[in-house]
Amino acid sequence: MNFKVSDSCVQCNSCINVCPTKSLSLVDGLVTFNSSRCMKCGQCFSICPTASISMFDCDPSTNISSDPLVKAIQMRRSVRSYKSEPLSNEKITEMLQIIRFAPSARNARNTRYIVINRPKLLQLIPVIGEILLNIYPHMKAMIQAGGDAIFRGAPHLIVAVESVPQPTDDGVIALAEFELLAQQQGYGTFWCGFFKHAQAAPQVRELVGLNQQDKVTAALGFGIADIQYERPAAREKVAVTFI
Repeated sequence: MNFKVSDSCVQCNSCINVCPTKSLSLVDGLVTFNSSRCMKCGQCFSICPTASISMFDCDPSTNISSDPLVKAIQMRRSVRSYKSEPLSNEKITEMLQIIRFAPSARNARNTRYIVINRPKLLQLIPVIGEILLNIYPHMKAMIQAGGDAIFRGAPHLIVAVESVPQPTDDGVIALAEFELLAQQQGYGTFWCGFFKHAQAAPQVRELVGLNQQDKVTAALGFGIADIQYERPAAREKVAVTFI
């Protein structure tokens, strides 16, 4: 990964505060990196105001594309800090209507969406937290501390649901397009795999109103981001083979 912090670092702690795995710390005035905990998300690289962090041999001073679509793709990333202010039902519905043009297997278009707002998310946090303790023991301290390690303070969770014997990837594809739309409009998103893991729990299904046939294919946290990134995340170049 070749992680480096240059002398231009001003010890502002932005990288330390944003790291989801607590891989960074400040020791004797220097940012210290624990590679064994790093999940390679690149948030530290993205947020550094002085472009002091480099990884994967990516240059933090590289300019962002001026093309709106390319920029939206480059700057898309998981946001884990949100303002409490919710969006209106009308605004969310308007955005979801745009993604009806997303591809659909066999053009079946069986996906529907449930928007779970913050009051209901607060009811789900302790229920899902209890489930996750059995799957991810390392999250015990975070969950028991009473923070929102599941929905990250997001005011909304958009859940893609299908009620068919063999669900498709339609919801994943559509919410991926929603993510780019949200990025272009200045909102933050993150993929909530924890909710998918917990969807089989009877109490979760009851709180959300899922019937026996319903299958959650994707879940996306969404809201007004309470954090600003300076540049795209550092990413390794993809492997490409022509045959």
